[in-house]
Amino acid sequence: MKKTLRKKFILFAMFAVTILLVVLIGAITGFSWIVLDGQSSSILHTLVSGNEKFFQMEFHNPRPFTLPMNMDTIKSARFFTVRTDWKGNVLDVNIDQISSVSIEQAVQYAHQITTTTGKIDNYKYEVKHLGTDRLIFFMDTSRQLETFVMVFSISSAIALICWLAILLFVILLSEQAVRPILAGMEKQKQFITNAGHELKTPLAIIQSNNDASTLIHGETKYSKNIRFQIQRLNVLMTNLLTLAKLDEETKLPTKIVDISELICGMLSIYEDIALDNQIALSTIIQPNILMRVHNDTFSQMISILLDNAVKYTPVGGTIQFSIKSEGNHIWIIEENDCELPHNTDLERLFDRFYRGDSARTQNSTSSGYGIGLSAARAIAENFGGTLSATYSESGKIRFIAQF
Repeated sequence: MKKTLRKKFILFAMFAVTILLVVLIGAITGFSWIVLDGQSSSILHTLVSGNEKFFQMEFHNPRPFTLPMNMDTIKSARFFTVRTDWKGNVLDVNIDQISSVSIEQAVQYAHQITTTTGKIDNYKYEVKHLGTDRLIFFMDTSRQLETFVMVFSISSAIALICWLAILLFVILLSEQAVRPILAGMEKQKQFITNAGHELKTPLAIIQSNNDASTLIHGETKYSKNIRFQIQRLNVLMTNLLTLAKLDEETKLPTKIVDISELICGMLSIYEDIALDNQIALSTIIQPNILMRVHNDTFSQMISILLDNAVKYTPVGGTIQFSIKSEGNHIWIIEENDCELPHNTDLERLFDRFYRGDSARTQNSTSSGYGIGLSAARAIAENFGGTLSATYSESGKIRFIAQF
């Protein structure tokens, strides 16, 4: 349990840290791209306003968070221009401010222009009309991309170092963080275990006295009620002790069991109970299904499912119980008629001591303590399986144990 809690604490803490760092990196790099893109747009617009002549350029106030615009900034820009007539014929090409583009390449870029502004490869362009001619400015933005990649790489490296440092800190802190929780859980388990064992003796004495009284004076409604309540308390103690044992994460001794044969031996009891309650019980048991389980604990899970089915199925209802195997998977399915309150959260049925509307039961004395399904799920998970519930519009609830 200690290892599990520490692992969950570390996973949760690092998940939160990871989300925070990803958001920070995204914000930093995104803001950097916006600033760099705005800077390049400002430089290009300044170039266009100067008609290739540096002495005619007008410097305007830059956008927020961008570098101040001056002649050094403009002259450091790598650009070329292409002048065409209204038919698209190239009149002049100027590549004096860039060395990586030839005249032929500049002409090819000019022929790809379809709008007044845009981007082709790593070049931003803007078209200025001079009478019937067009003057197209192309500015290289590869430095913008290089700067962006550098900012992203540095941010990611710093974030990774911080993440590893926080991971080490969380690992060292996790033991102290879960210690109070472990102490509380340990006290709770100890209380349940001690209470369960202490109650066994008085319950056994009450039951033996009740049986003796029944032999002497005959059975009455009071003796029946006493016997029934003793049975309920015994089931409650068994489930509580099972949960306490499974919470300790101790491995139960297991062996290969023919669970088809095991379940068939248990069904005869519930067939009689269902018949007495006017409930139709149908079964489909695939033979010779082998599984490595702890015999008594697995039988307890099946008993819980069948007990619940008999308890909550109305008079005249049906119960369908089946077990099948396909490949490496085994399914145990119990389905019965049951009227659940509107918008019932089926996951809450597996909460400890959760009890739904009393109208679900056939009578008030058959109401359980809300611990059985929780124990059944814990047993299923102990054997590496799952236990879930679904509810159909036809008023049937289905419990599916998958291994």
